[in-house]
Amino acid sequence: MKVLTSIKERLCSKKVLIVLDNVNDPLILKSLVGNQDWFGRGSRIIVTTRDKRLLASHGVINIYEARGFSDEEAFDFLRHYSLKHELSINDFMELSSEVLDYAQGLPLALEVLGSFLFSMTREEWRNQLNKLKCTPNLKIQEVLAISYDGLDDKEKNIFLDIACFFEWEDKDYVIEILDGCGFFSHSGIRALLDKSLITIYSNKLMMHDLIKEMGREIVRRQSLEEPGERSRLWFHEDIYDALKRNTASEKIEGIFLNLSHLKETLDFTAQAFSRMSKLRLLKVYNSEDTSGNFKDTSNKEKCRVNFSKDFKLCYDCLRFLYLHGYSLKSLPNDFNPKNLVELSMPYSHIQQLWKGIKVLEKLKFIDLNNSKYLIETPDFSGVTNLRRLVLEGCVSLRKVDSSLGNLKNFSFLNLKNCKMLKSLPSSTCDLKSLETLILSGCSKFKEFPENFGSLEMLMELYADEIGLTVLPSFFSFLRNLKVLSFSGCKGPPSTFWVLPSRILNPIGPILQPLSGLCSLVQLKLSDCNLTDESNLSSLGSLSSLQWLDLRRNGFVTLPSTISLLSNLEVS
Repeated sequence: MKVLTSIKERLCSKKVLIVLDNVNDPLILKSLVGNQDWFGRGSRIIVTTRDKRLLASHGVINIYEARGFSDEEAFDFLRHYSLKHELSINDFMELSSEVLDYAQGLPLALEVLGSFLFSMTREEWRNQLNKLKCTPNLKIQEVLAISYDGLDDKEKNIFLDIACFFEWEDKDYVIEILDGCGFFSHSGIRALLDKSLITIYSNKLMMHDLIKEMGREIVRRQSLEEPGERSRLWFHEDIYDALKRNTASEKIEGIFLNLSHLKETLDFTAQAFSRMSKLRLLKVYNSEDTSGNFKDTSNKEKCRVNFSKDFKLCYDCLRFLYLHGYSLKSLPNDFNPKNLVELSMPYSHIQQLWKGIKVLEKLKFIDLNNSKYLIETPDFSGVTNLRRLVLEGCVSLRKVDSSLGNLKNFSFLNLKNCKMLKSLPSSTCDLKSLETLILSGCSKFKEFPENFGSLEMLMELYADEIGLTVLPSFFSFLRNLKVLSFSGCKGPPSTFWVLPSRILNPIGPILQPLSGLCSLVQLKLSDCNLTDESNLSSLGSLSSLQWLDLRRNGFVTLPSTISLLSNLEVS
């Protein structure tokens, strides 16, 4: 206390400039710069730190986050090194371009690489740059690792999972998965942000390439010679090696295998996975699937992984399971991962996911898109916290189990292009949390459940090109519906949009059921055989409408009531 009192007494009337560099302990700020009244008027205190939380906790108001060099600034920075060595202009431009691409504006990397690369011959620096692609520079890694070393164990796990597996993924989605691992990821991701180890753009988790490289190098150094002794595997050759030689150990927590990089078929056997008792995350995926072209599925159905009939995993720690092209007809009978958060099996050969009731209370996401042999959904009674179900492209699906209606937190159902599906169970109307329903392309779907209008939380309904020829009157009760898409629902020209028979004059198509949709923002009715007799004037009652698509219909003029849509955007 005497020291603190002495600093305050000596400097309280003096104008001072104090610089505290690389502060990592809040006690340093408390002891040396206390409060503003410790120093005279006009004083300036500059603090540099790797942890934004430290500044916030001390009440620092003006925080400046140091940015990386722009390409122009980095180029000028490198020119300083080239002046010391005789490089041709072509060599300088080529080397600078490579260094700029690697450093991505990080001054530390530019300084370290510039200090030795520009003194090398052309062959030497080309060789060194190739080496950097597989072996990071030690000096750069040591400095970047200082921020990592300041994390607690759970924050380190979050950082390594993002560096190895989850970069460019949606933040909220990753939080769901990592919370399931017990990592307290809300506060953990905040810590990574405050230490500038990650950034968030459009809610996507992003990481500087050198920081990601640092994280992956930390994992690689867990076992330089034996990939099966590391905690995380993402490089296809390492995964192939560990599974082919059955050297995968209990240390492995995550495997992400990109099938598009495999040149040979890899066998997934019970023996290969038998020792992985700590496996939390398993993803077998095909990066070529991101095209979104669901009409051409031939390449996506090819899978270079052969799932043996006895294939099974250690389920105790499993939180995330994604198996592209799963070739068996069902999951193992003993499939019981009680801590599983997501189950995804796109382009699988699954006919029945499981028999009877599976108690999977932590399961929130199921995705079986383009599993063309799936005939019916399983019983959901034991999956009480399921939120999202994706069955898009399940062209043989005929039945959705009625137990779906028991799910209190269920909010998203995608049945797009389920071409054999004719209806939904009446229990669907009990889904009070359902926000999005996608039925587009269900060409045989002809009937909504009678109480469909009771889905009070439904905000988006996509039903393009379904088999419906009658617009149900209960649509008017969907008060919170914001998006409605019925493009291509033609039916016979004089029958579409007809209300039930209690309407006195059912001959002309009408839009009466839409009039109650007071929250509707987007409406798509293209290719619906609408005519001048379709009561288009009722569109004028959609007071919140901003976007309207009426292309390729049979009417000649728009009604004057369209002018009442003051929020409608014209494009």
